[in-house]
Amino acid sequence: MTNVAPRAGAPHSPSSATRAVALSRSSGESLVLDLINTETLDRGRRRDALSSPDALARWWGEACQRYPDQCLLGGVGEPPAWTGELLDAITSLRMALRALATQVVEQLAVKEEDLKPVNAILALSHAALEGTEQGNVKAVMRLHDLEKGSVVVPIAHSALQLLTEFDWRRLHQCKHDHCIVFFYDTTKSGTRRWCSPGCMNRARSSYRYQLIKKAASQQ
Repeated sequence: MTNVAPRAGAPHSPSSATRAVALSRSSGESLVLDLINTETLDRGRRRDALSSPDALARWWGEACQRYPDQCLLGGVGEPPAWTGELLDAITSLRMALRALATQVVEQLAVKEEDLKPVNAILALSHAALEGTEQGNVKAVMRLHDLEKGSVVVPIAHSALQLLTEFDWRRLHQCKHDHCIVFFYDTTKSGTRRWCSPGCMNRARSSYRYQLIKKAASQQ
């Protein structure tokens, strides 16, 4: 099997042809990470924001407001039917993407077998050129299956870009012991450790508590 080596160096700047699935330059957020992070920990228990087809529909609507360019696909008309089958497809994709992100963060070799779930979804689409009102052309993604691919394909393309055009060393999982959120580090130093100031403060408070507890036990 072919191993995919992490890319070194600074992140590439997406061309206009790939802008539709570009990561946000200001925050490092992306559609694929948004999906992965719909699964969180709350006091040690896993919480799933995609608990029903209706919850999936709400998440998708909110995600497309946050990342309108990443949700954009050529030839997509009516919104999909929010069914249990689509929910199962999305949660299965999330599981595969979380496994990939974990392998990247832990610097493990990614094998072709690990990429099959994402590649199967990418096969539901193809790149095409589309004319603009200004007489130019732009790149769009066309779906072979509008009903099945209108949600999963944009997520898979967001994953494709994250894994091929950005610096893998900047993909992190929050260092808080009770957080499983992934984020892309856009800080200059590339040493961000926590997903949010809240997690940072909780982690530091826990560390201080352990130091005080240890000191008290030694008296």
